[in-house]
Amino acid sequence: VLVTIRGRLLNLVVHIILYAGGLLAVLPLLWMISTSTKPASEVFSFPIRWIPEQFQFVENLQAVFRTIPFATYYFNSLFVSLTGTALTVFFCTLAGYSFAKFNYPGKNIVFVLVLGTMMIPFQAIMIPLFLTVLRLNWTNSYLGLIIPGAVTSFGIFLTRQYLLAVPSEFIDAARVDGCGEFRIFLTIILPLAKPVLATLSILTFMNNWNDYLWPLVIINSPRYRTISLGLAMFQSEYSTQFNLLMTASLLATIPVLLIFFVFQKQFVQSMMSSGLKG
Repeated sequence: VLVTIRGRLLNLVVHIILYAGGLLAVLPLLWMISTSTKPASEVFSFPIRWIPEQFQFVENLQAVFRTIPFATYYFNSLFVSLTGTALTVFFCTLAGYSFAKFNYPGKNIVFVLVLGTMMIPFQAIMIPLFLTVLRLNWTNSYLGLIIPGAVTSFGIFLTRQYLLAVPSEFIDAARVDGCGEFRIFLTIILPLAKPVLATLSILTFMNNWNDYLWPLVIINSPRYRTISLGLAMFQSEYSTQFNLLMTASLLATIPVLLIFFVFQKQFVQSMMSSGLKG
């Protein structure tokens, strides 16, 4: 009986800790939602009013679109994130398939070099990358925002780890049936790799959507500004329009949440699979 009581108490304590941790994690999101519905005069009222006396979400929403060309920035981020994600997933899966299922001289050396690039911070290569983009005349363009991140070492590593677990017999059988290598990749490898493709899509989309430094470096024209640059425009040297900033931030979280909820099952499955192979 004492063992049962102790087990239940321990279980209760663990659940309380987990619920408290979950509440702390979601608290900033709740504050963002609450602030987006307030007028500026209630943002820093004390004690905190989670439910505002004057509900002003619609007015804040209209003010966001009046203050900056928010729709243009939103479209730019969607286009860059979706296009960049598609390219990254395709090329990284192609490279990962090569490292996982083909044997050729120097393969392991090249793979180690690819992994080595993961240790180099982006700030270390930002200037030479900017000079390259400048010489190609890709500043203030979608190409400058998309192409530099079209292949990532992490994406290659992730897909390679997952594809190691795919039985090579499927590939050999397809070759016997007369399939070409690219057709095998499209019709066999990609369908079998759906979990890792979903995972890489989520991570790449989030990285592209939230990227601030690289667009700040190469974009000067308002026509090509992304949502991250747009959010910064609600902050000035002397003040910040927190109610408008939180309203715009709330709109900016919607695509990321949708992407995650659509692919969450494949995301968990891929993390369990690729993380255990090596």
